Amino acid sequence: MLSLLLCMFLDAALAMLFCVIINAIAAYIVWRKILAIHPIQGVIILEPKLFRFEGETLKVQGEITQKSRFYGNSIWLHIKGFSEHHWLIISANGVNAQSYARLKRATLKAVNCALESK
Repeated sequence: MLSLLLCMFLDAALAMLFCVIINAIAAYIVWRKILAIHPIQGVIILEPKLFRFEGETLKVQGEITQKSRFYGNSIWLHIKGFSEHHWLIISANGVNAQSYARLKRATLKAVNCALESK
C-alpha cells in the first residue's frame, strides 16, 4: 500500500516503474494464497471430531476451530491439523444445499463448544 501511495507522488519514471513492479508481485502472491484456500473441487468428509477435505491438489485433515466464520454465502474454516493450521473457504454455490447445511451445523457446533468450554 505504501508503494502504491509513493507511486502517485513520485516524479521519476524509474521509481514509478519500481512501485508498479512491487505491487504486481504482491498482487500475484495474494492471488496465489486466495486460490490455495478456496479450492474449486474436492470431497468433504465430516466425522464427529474430524474434518477432512481431499481435492486434486490439497488434502487437509483436522478439527474445525472457533476461528471459523460465516461470511455471506461462504464458510471460512480454520482447520487445526496435527502439525499445522489451514484456512479453507467453502462457497454455498460450490456444494449442494444438504452438504452446505451439514458443514454449517458442524462449524456452529465447533464454535459453540469452544465458547462453552471457556
